[in-house]
Amino acid sequence: MVNPQEINADMEAFWDGQGGRTWVARQQHTDTTLASVTDALLTFAAPRAGERVLDVGCGCGAPTLEFARSVGPAGSVAALDISGPMLAEGEARASSAGLANIEWRKADPATAPLDQYDLLTSAFGTMFFGDPVGAFANMRHAARPNARMAIVCWRALAENPWVEVPMTAVARHLPPRAEPVPHAPGMFAFADPEHVAGVLTASGWAAPQFEKFDIDLDIAAGHGLEEAVVQSMQIGAVNSWLRNQPEMVVEGAIVSLREALTPYVKGNGVFLPGAMWLISSRPI
Repeated sequence: MVNPQEINADMEAFWDGQGGRTWVARQQHTDTTLASVTDALLTFAAPRAGERVLDVGCGCGAPTLEFARSVGPAGSVAALDISGPMLAEGEARASSAGLANIEWRKADPATAPLDQYDLLTSAFGTMFFGDPVGAFANMRHAARPNARMAIVCWRALAENPWVEVPMTAVARHLPPRAEPVPHAPGMFAFADPEHVAGVLTASGWAAPQFEKFDIDLDIAAGHGLEEAVVQSMQIGAVNSWLRNQPEMVVEGAIVSLREALTPYVKGNGVFLPGAMWLISSRPI
C-alpha cells in the first residue's frame, strides 16, 4: 500500500513539474469555465475586511485574487501551493492587478508551519492529501479564535458529466482500468459527505455543513467544440490516461471525444453539468 509520504511526493512531482506548467498554459480557459464557481465560493465564504485568509491549493490564484480584494488592504491572504509554476503565475497576476496583500508561498499545508488565520478556504485544493486527517489537524492548529472554513470540492463522478463524458469516450480505446479506491486522494476524494465529516471531526473541526452547488460548465470557455476537445485532452484524467499512448490510440480517442461532446454544443459553448459541495466548518 502506498503511504501518505509517497502520495504527497508524487503530487508534488506532478504539480511542480509538467502538470503545473500545463495548468498555467490552460489557466485562462479554466478560469473562464470555473468563474461561476469562484463567485459561489466567495459568496459562501463571505470574507470580511481586515481578515487573514489561508488559501489552500491556490493554484494560479483566480479565487485568491478575489479574496484579496474582499479583505482589502487591512487584510491579507496566505496563498499556499506545492506548484512553483502556478504560484509564479498567480504572483504575476496579482502584481498586474495591483494587489499587494497576498503572500505566495510554496509549501504543503499538510505539514508546513502556518500563520494564524481567520478564514480557511480552498477551491478544489483539499482532496489530494495523503493523510487528510493529519493535514486538517495541521491547518486547525493555526486557526484563530472564531475562525471558520469554507471550501468547494467535487461531488461524485456520476454527478459530473463534464468529466465523465470525456472519460467514457476515451476509455473505449484503452484496456480496462482498475476500480477506483474509495476516498483515495484525487479529484473525487471528498465526494462522500460522511467521509468528509469523519476527516474533519477527527482533525479537530466541528461537524461540517454541506450545500450543493450545481451548474452547467462551459468546457469550451466560449471558444467552440474544438477548444473543448483540446481542454479535455490536456487537463485531468483523460490527459493522464493518454500520456505515452501510441499515436493511433490518441487519434481514435480524439475522434470519440469530439463525437461525445457534440450533443452538448450550444453556440460557441460546450455545456455539461458539474456538481460540487460547498462545505463549511469551524475549529473546536
